[in-house]
Amino acid sequence: MISRLIVKRAPLFLRAFATSEMVSLKIDGKTISVPKGIMLADAIKKAGANVPTMCYHPDLPTSGGICRVCLVESAKSPGYPIISCRTPVEEGMEIITQGSKMKEYRQANLALMLSRHPNACLSCASNTNCKTQDLSSNMNIGQCGFANSTPPKSSDTYDVTTAIERDNDKCINCDICVHTCSLQGLNALGFYNEEGHFVKSMGTLDTSECIQCGQCINRCPTGAITEKSEIRPVLDAINDPTKTVVFQMAPSIRVAVAEEFGFKPGEKILKNEIATALRKLGSNVFVLDTNFSADLTIIEEGHELIERLYRNVTGKKLLGDDHMPIELPMLTSCCPGWIMFMEKNYPDMLNHLSTCKSPQGMLGALIKGYWAKNIKKMDPKDIVSVSIMPCTAKKAEKERPQLRGDEGYKDVDYILTTRELAKMLKQSNIDLGKMEPTPFDKVMSEGTGAAVIFGVTGGVMEAALRTAYEVITGREVPFKNLNIEAVRGMDGIREAGIKLENVLDKYKAFEGVTVKVAIAHGPNNARKVMDIIKRAKDSGKPAPWHFVEVMACPGGCIGGGGQPKPTNLEIRQARTKLTFKEDMDLPLRKSHDNPEIKAIYETYLKEPLGHNSHHYLHTTYSSQKVRDMNLYNPNEAAGLDEILAKYPKEREYLLPIIIEEHDKKGYISDPSIVKISEYLGMYPAQIDSILSSYHYFPREHTSDAHVYMCTCHNCMMKGQGRLLKTIQETYDINKTHGGVAKDGSFTLHTLNWLGYCVNDAPAMMIKRKGTNYVETFTGLLEDNIDQRRKALKDLKKELPKWPKNNIKEMRSQRDGNGYSCMNTQAPIAEATKKAVSMGPEKVIEEIFKSNLVGRGGAGFRTGKKWESAYKTPATDKYVVCNADEGLPSTYKDWCLLNHEVKRKEVFTGMGICAKTIGAKRCFLYLRYEYRNLVPALEQAIKDVQRTCPELADLKYEIRLGGGPYVAGEENAQFESIEGRAPLPRKDRPGNVFPTMEGLFHKPTVINNVETFFAVPHIIQQGSQDFGEGKMPKLLSVTGDVEQPILIETHLNNYSLNHLLKEIDAKDIVAAEIGGCTEPIIFGSKFDTLFGFGKGTLNAVGSVVLFNSSCDLGKIYENKLKFMSEESCKQCVPCRDGSYIFHRAFKELRDTGKSSYNMRALSVASESAARSSICAHGKALEGLVKAAFDFMNKTKPNY
Repeated sequence: MISRLIVKRAPLFLRAFATSEMVSLKIDGKTISVPKGIMLADAIKKAGANVPTMCYHPDLPTSGGICRVCLVESAKSPGYPIISCRTPVEEGMEIITQGSKMKEYRQANLALMLSRHPNACLSCASNTNCKTQDLSSNMNIGQCGFANSTPPKSSDTYDVTTAIERDNDKCINCDICVHTCSLQGLNALGFYNEEGHFVKSMGTLDTSECIQCGQCINRCPTGAITEKSEIRPVLDAINDPTKTVVFQMAPSIRVAVAEEFGFKPGEKILKNEIATALRKLGSNVFVLDTNFSADLTIIEEGHELIERLYRNVTGKKLLGDDHMPIELPMLTSCCPGWIMFMEKNYPDMLNHLSTCKSPQGMLGALIKGYWAKNIKKMDPKDIVSVSIMPCTAKKAEKERPQLRGDEGYKDVDYILTTRELAKMLKQSNIDLGKMEPTPFDKVMSEGTGAAVIFGVTGGVMEAALRTAYEVITGREVPFKNLNIEAVRGMDGIREAGIKLENVLDKYKAFEGVTVKVAIAHGPNNARKVMDIIKRAKDSGKPAPWHFVEVMACPGGCIGGGGQPKPTNLEIRQARTKLTFKEDMDLPLRKSHDNPEIKAIYETYLKEPLGHNSHHYLHTTYSSQKVRDMNLYNPNEAAGLDEILAKYPKEREYLLPIIIEEHDKKGYISDPSIVKISEYLGMYPAQIDSILSSYHYFPREHTSDAHVYMCTCHNCMMKGQGRLLKTIQETYDINKTHGGVAKDGSFTLHTLNWLGYCVNDAPAMMIKRKGTNYVETFTGLLEDNIDQRRKALKDLKKELPKWPKNNIKEMRSQRDGNGYSCMNTQAPIAEATKKAVSMGPEKVIEEIFKSNLVGRGGAGFRTGKKWESAYKTPATDKYVVCNADEGLPSTYKDWCLLNHEVKRKEVFTGMGICAKTIGAKRCFLYLRYEYRNLVPALEQAIKDVQRTCPELADLKYEIRLGGGPYVAGEENAQFESIEGRAPLPRKDRPGNVFPTMEGLFHKPTVINNVETFFAVPHIIQQGSQDFGEGKMPKLLSVTGDVEQPILIETHLNNYSLNHLLKEIDAKDIVAAEIGGCTEPIIFGSKFDTLFGFGKGTLNAVGSVVLFNSSCDLGKIYENKLKFMSEESCKQCVPCRDGSYIFHRAFKELRDTGKSSYNMRALSVASESAARSSICAHGKALEGLVKAAFDFMNKTKPNY
């Protein structure tokens, strides 16, 4: 009997958050019930409503949220977009899908997404079968005016393997392929944020973890990833009178190909019709059925399993030679993607693989061997062998050196996927659905139901059990209609056991043995199975199974990478149902009953595992481990072991390891990434793509020094543009050189904000190989060009590690005798002792009363944060101090951390917070540009823990960032600390805050440096001096002032006019308050008070002043450039919108007119404000409107 040994595992490629609980909601007035937790997009589809999706796929739990073309709205909150593909359904929802405003937003976002897509449909492999093409037509995208606005892409736009072609020029950056590869457990592809946003592998696909399964192709909505077409050479062979073309067709083709000709999934089997259609192509065509060799595989593989079992039980042999592998469990070998996975990931366990070739490999060998020589009396060189397969990996399999005949010819010459078959027939005006069926050619075309079910996951196992059980016992498997339900289904991993009783005398050694089997589909599940086997093997224990079937594609071959598009669970289930129907309808359903199989053994092969079988039907394997390929040169990773030894094998230490390796070598090599990935249990492409989101870690050696020039307003206003031009001329630098000086002494970069210019603009920074610090230049600009060039000679010399402090610190006199944090030294020991004695509730109450708010821009009440984190139950909690001061022209954090006393107060505030909420670890996330502060900060931590013994048990850690502005966003900062790309988390539910699910998805308080700085003052002084209108606040003042100023004032009691009067600024006509994301304000708003509420000037701390001689148009252009370059590039409204807004504005400013549709720009900016992932994109509407309004005043005729 067969008995299930464990419960079913989680299904593969199915939304993990759906539950059995049902909820009711209304879609356009129609009430439906759906499982709780599914995405709203799926519910909308079930309701029959038409809402487009582009970046979302129901197979992929992590997909969606990028394109924003699935926007809908709630009847309860009209006008506010809901991202339907990222929003779980809730009870009582009332959704409107066809509101006019949402339609506008959807059209604008799709148009933005397609602005980077070439108009090359007629020559594209996906023409007429393209989701992008369909949506563009349905949504009338041509009217939106964004065509030919393609952002720059990497020069690495094209990659081709034996099976797959990837063309980044056609990529719309929906990232579905990356999510697919991740869910497959391969991670061969990654997001890259350099030179725009695009997708690629590290190195090439051939040298990556890619197993060419083609699942990315199945889900790509464009023609960016396709199979490598072999239609042309196949047609050429058919048209060559000297060649005989022999086709073979895999079992799963017949249940899927009808979808390419208008039939619904699971509606129609087309089998003998294919034979008719292929013969119409030419008179030199033969058509055979791979079902024959699937049955042959079962005979060979079944006997190989029996032989391995027998030799393990008895130590004796029955069949085969003395040198055949006997390792258990035996693993199936018919899936080429799975074989490639094993060779790349488990090369030390290849002996577990069955030595049987795949069915197509077996039939290919027999076609050019037995069929050619014994049946047709032909020379094999005159035969062109073509396999029609559901699988792209088969294209790679046919190139294996092991799959060649004695004369060196390939067993199979060409592979056509199901899609290619359909395209080839359509090109020849053949409608497969209208063909009359005709038989396959005689000899090697007979198949059984056991062969048919090879096309579904578990099918090989079921077919093998049908035969092996009968061989050992002399009886059929004891299941109704031979259907072994225990091994069927879509569960990612399934297990079963079959007890052998009353066996034949020959197999007495098996009496009472329970043969344990497992089935897995998808590499992610295969890895779980292999890790179990490997752990058992390494510990000297037997594995829990004797026989394991693995398929690389979800559902098996019916979900193969070459099957018709689209694909999803329902389609795969429909194909599976049709497969089992064909099995049931056939007269023969066991491989060993196939008369052609019996005949070939009698006349040619003689016996399973015999000499002829070994020659034609069996193969070998070899290691293809990524590190052993072109990527890995041990010399380039020399010395890395010393760095790795300092850190635990945990992903959170990725960035510290990268920074140390970069300090040592000046760049991060491929071998270093491979070695780091092995140490941290990551994938090379993951690390490679993460590095692309940072500014300071070049991937190849260009020079031993890298020079970074700041292009913020302050620097550009002080002549940085002239200095940059001088450097480029002096050192003969241009883009074609990759920014490298002609003499190779340094590589030049520009960045949006370094921070050092606050002292004496313009500024630049140098990072040299072999140093763990940066060098700084400030105040370099001289009016005399010869003096400038003379100063530049210092680029090759060691420079100061820190610029001189040219900042004027002052306190506003408007506040009278109000409390000053800057001018008062908080007694940190007393404050800490007092806080601990007060207890968490009292501390939180005091913070509430003080009205302390976050100083990073949002102005969220600090007491509320601390209270939420305190009340959220969790074993682990964290405190994070956001010191990634990336907002241009803001330098208050730098001033505080650069002060010997004030930095201790910051760490004390962090410690008080940790004690209050129950945290044990405190992180200070420091922007890379401030890294020279690290020694002083580390000493400050020691001093604080010595002075404040209550904080001695806390673990303080300083984590350096890597440059991007977006790393200042709280969730992006968490991702960075955790060892991921510093990107905001997509579409977190509105009721889930970092205090509930933050760093490592645990309760976390994250506050700004200035916020924590105020805490010991509040605790020691008491909240009475900090309430409404009394809270001290620091403002950084730059621009058209004699020197930068850090001024302390009080919130809600201070305007820009007050500031201008106190610093005696002259001729100021405009100002930027709150950073590059904010519109410029003019005199009418100078009396508005600073604060964080509506109707106030953003008190984040940045104030840039402009006098009447300033070119404000250039300032706006710089602001829009900043928005484009510093976008995290996840969501379309911000990623593509910001690029186009900057491009449109620059065109208008340069020429006085615009080629863009202004209405479309307005809608796109409005959509960005309402549907972007984070605040960066949400700021676009106000900024874009202000910028174009300004141009309207200065150039009213545009």
